Amino acid sequence: MLLFSLPLYSFGAQEDDALPPPPDAQALNQQAQFRLSLVFNQWDSGLVVPVTQRNGQFFVSRADLQRAGLPGDKFTADEVNVSAQKDVQTQYDSAGQRLLMTVPNEWLPSQAIMLGKNEASFKPLSGTGALFNYDLYASHAQNSGSQASVWHELRVFSGNLSLSSTGTFRQDLSGYSTSSGEGYRRYDTTLTGTDEEDILSWSAGDVVSDALSWSNSVRMGGISIGRDFSLRPDLITYPLPAFSGEAAVPSTVDVFINGYRSGSTQLQPGPFTLTNLPYINGSGDAVLVTTDALGRQVSTTLPFYVASDLLKPGLSDGAFTLGNLRRDYGIDNFSYGPAAASGSYRYGVNDFWTLESHAEGAQSLALVGVGTLVKLGRFGVVNGAWSHSEMRGQSGQQVNWGYQYNTNVFNIGTQHSRRDRGFGNLALYDSPDSYDDNNQPIASLSRSTDQYSLSVNLGRFGNLGAAWIDLRSFDDDKTQLLNLSWSKNLWGNSSFYLAASHDPAQNGWSLALSLQVPLGASDNAALSVESTPDAGSSQRVNYNHAMPSNGGFSWNMAYAHQSKDDDYQQATLGWRNNKVELQGGAYGQRDNYTQWGEMAGSLVLMDNTLLAANRINDAFMVVSTDGYRDVTVNFENQPIGTTDDDGYLLISGVSSYYPANYSINTLNLPADTRIKDTERRVALRRHSGYLLDFPMEQQRVASVILHDSQGHALPVSSQVYRSLQPPVPVGYDGIVYLENLSNVNPLTVTMPDGKRCSATLTLDDNLDRKLKTYGPLLCREGAR
Repeated sequence: MLLFSLPLYSFGAQEDDALPPPPDAQALNQQAQFRLSLVFNQWDSGLVVPVTQRNGQFFVSRADLQRAGLPGDKFTADEVNVSAQKDVQTQYDSAGQRLLMTVPNEWLPSQAIMLGKNEASFKPLSGTGALFNYDLYASHAQNSGSQASVWHELRVFSGNLSLSSTGTFRQDLSGYSTSSGEGYRRYDTTLTGTDEEDILSWSAGDVVSDALSWSNSVRMGGISIGRDFSLRPDLITYPLPAFSGEAAVPSTVDVFINGYRSGSTQLQPGPFTLTNLPYINGSGDAVLVTTDALGRQVSTTLPFYVASDLLKPGLSDGAFTLGNLRRDYGIDNFSYGPAAASGSYRYGVNDFWTLESHAEGAQSLALVGVGTLVKLGRFGVVNGAWSHSEMRGQSGQQVNWGYQYNTNVFNIGTQHSRRDRGFGNLALYDSPDSYDDNNQPIASLSRSTDQYSLSVNLGRFGNLGAAWIDLRSFDDDKTQLLNLSWSKNLWGNSSFYLAASHDPAQNGWSLALSLQVPLGASDNAALSVESTPDAGSSQRVNYNHAMPSNGGFSWNMAYAHQSKDDDYQQATLGWRNNKVELQGGAYGQRDNYTQWGEMAGSLVLMDNTLLAANRINDAFMVVSTDGYRDVTVNFENQPIGTTDDDGYLLISGVSSYYPANYSINTLNLPADTRIKDTERRVALRRHSGYLLDFPMEQQRVASVILHDSQGHALPVSSQVYRSLQPPVPVGYDGIVYLENLSNVNPLTVTMPDGKRCSATLTLDDNLDRKLKTYGPLLCREGAR
């Protein structure tokens, strides 16, 4: 901008005084300064910077170019003549006040774009309470007698801690000649803690040691701590492919994985990398279709292979267990053996390589092992492991190896293991010292194992599968089995399944054929035929009515014709509501029927209230509506039930760490109820519960009809004023809705023309808490 100042002249000035010369247009064109938007390769950087024009060339400071994303090492001077830069084209857009620049793509900043939707992180919640899962079962057999049993789980939780104890009690009622199985049997008593920030969990009490694919788990009484990725279901632990490319102009990229559209995003000019692809596994193709502003498209096909067994680079996984080996599980309540320790560790070296290690120890046992997983580019994954043990003076080795390759058309896999006779681990360490005639231990692992599997997707011709298993023991016993299967979807949702298996040690094949036909949304009929060399052939027909998700009846009926035995019959009837599930029925053969009945459910104690629900395997939610009954509660936007007389509803089928949506329907609430919040999204900790309260408060409300002194309704948009309350507008017919009322309420009204009037609203008792309309009330003019 150029500013001019003109001198002032008065009459009577001397004749030689003259006006200054006009500006030189040529000088103006030689230099001018603007404030322009920087646009690179049709992409607006969003920055408005000073730009100087000198003799038709444009100068921009290096700092402003760097702030816009261009590399500073491409410019040597503090003020850069962008018009004279090599490989750079500039144009001044006077209408849009922009400096348009075309620069090499490699100058533009690289873009790392997350293609998938990044879910918001929800901190898991847990309240304080207790629950009791139970399963009561009773049966009577014609030739054996009657018995009853109760399985239970007692769970107490608070914050990130959970204490659980499971067991069963059995009582023979009649007919049984032995009582060895009677009485109470304790299974597991475990205190568990979780740390979601560090993705760790620990357990104390009865625990199970962690194991890799080439090691064994054992039950112990002690402590266990390790990485627990189930605390973060949103975390992908294996490396996913990242697709890179380059956009010359602003574009849109669409990604298709194996023919299915997986996402779309906007691209700026320059190099880009797409990450956070959808969950995929195995081999496939990704097609990237970029579209510019003119609709021109470029398609690029990129093959990939994803192996979910690998770990991301730098990611580690592992666990450590220390305690005493558990003995006689399910037989003796408190039987523990020698002290032992077990630990495993995995580490992702890079996108193609994951290392594994495992160690076990006891007084007379030492075991170490190392393993690896290697991705062979697009050609599958190989795995291998070597272990060495020293147990009671005997040493041995174990070697494992295998290969896996998955595609959307076929999957193949092999797995092999070889062991020395002296190889030992914790699974054998506390076994009884029983020996055969050759003074060799009876309890041992197999000498060798070979497994081969193949599955093929034949499209409209169904799916084909084959597997071969070969196990050899140290006494040269071998178990071999060949499995073949074929399945196909037929009309509607019906399906057909055919399987055959062959053991070379036996003569003949075992065959199984099944036809599943759905009859509506809940009913299903099935016909199956089986034939085995030992039992002969049998034909079975089954009709099933599934249990409705919101409760109701279910039933099952089956009849089987068996060539070598009497025909088999079965009938089951079930019923469930949101508090308990009941089942009962009969099964067996002629003169040998068994009748049975079962009741399963859960009792929950939270907020000093005892609630009943179906069996709770994971987490649960207790919704409170502050004592209001019959309020409809929605779980994931679907009605799940209504609150009871105390204003509670227990939702039992909740998955931990999933941020589910909970809301209430306010249509059944009284009109004078004020609600602060009607919807929440909450994630729960594992094996815990939470009290979700929707606060409500009662207030006095009313609709009032206001008339002026002539009996006419007050004008629309008149304002009603009350002490310490915001003004409320008057609607049509002089009706106004008022909240937070008292027994006597002075009203002052200001009308659109500036006139004022006053009235007094006196409320009646409203025991049924319904919305009442008062009036017409006379609003007298002249009041302030």
